[in-house]
Amino acid sequence: MLKKTLIILIVIIVLLGGILGYGLWSATKLPVNSPETFLKSHSKRGEQVVVCIGDSITHGQVSHNYVDELAKRYPPRKVTFINAGINSELAYNVRQRIDEIIRCQPDVITILIGSNDALATLNPENAARYVKERGLPRTPDKEWYARNLSAGVNRLQAETQARIALLSLPPITEDTSHAGYKRAIEYSAVVRQIAMEENLTYLPLNEQMVDVIAKKPVIKESDYKGGDRMGLYTAIISYYLLGRDWDEIADDNGFLFLTDSIHLNGRGAKIVADLISLFLQNKGD
Repeated sequence: MLKKTLIILIVIIVLLGGILGYGLWSATKLPVNSPETFLKSHSKRGEQVVVCIGDSITHGQVSHNYVDELAKRYPPRKVTFINAGINSELAYNVRQRIDEIIRCQPDVITILIGSNDALATLNPENAARYVKERGLPRTPDKEWYARNLSAGVNRLQAETQARIALLSLPPITEDTSHAGYKRAIEYSAVVRQIAMEENLTYLPLNEQMVDVIAKKPVIKESDYKGGDRMGLYTAIISYYLLGRDWDEIADDNGFLFLTDSIHLNGRGAKIVADLISLFLQNKGD
């Protein structure tokens, strides 16, 4: 009897491990329309190539995929969208992979990067984790973020013919008193300044979301520390294993645009897609 119970317990543990492993694999695999896939399989062409650069918010595996939302709006033979988002990256990491993006010969580039740069400054533990996990040569801060973003932009300007737009950052939590919320606004100001200096289009994602959030009374203060991942893991399980959509997860957590204090639900992703669509339409911008 004891042996049978032990076998059943082992089977349950293995099954649970497999299910959780599938969820994590789904959350981290590269998009099917990544630069790597495009360069291996695509022959040019005649269509417009749009590269969307970013972190997990662009990657779209743990956040509603705004790149896929954009692709639905345009005929695939006329516009190709490349998803150059990678989970957990900072502006420094994006700068290290600019060569691959340049090889895609993009006609349009959008950049939404900086949430992890901002998160890394919320406490020393966050900073140390990013340094270790993302291979950073130093502790992140706002000035370093600005230098990396500027350097990446400068290379794209020099080595492509693309029209480039920079997006400000989505809020970190929707608690207007939270340090992360304020930090996202500060880093968005850096993005706006760089766009102005480099004569690039600035897409005010943060401003649009903040304007709506300001009109919504805060139900409770956020205790999010910037490095705790329980909300993320819960969202991954809910989405990949329980079949719930990002908006349902957001509603459960009391968010308008976010799912887990960082990533976007469908409502948030639609704002990103709308801003980029407008940029694509305004070809003289």
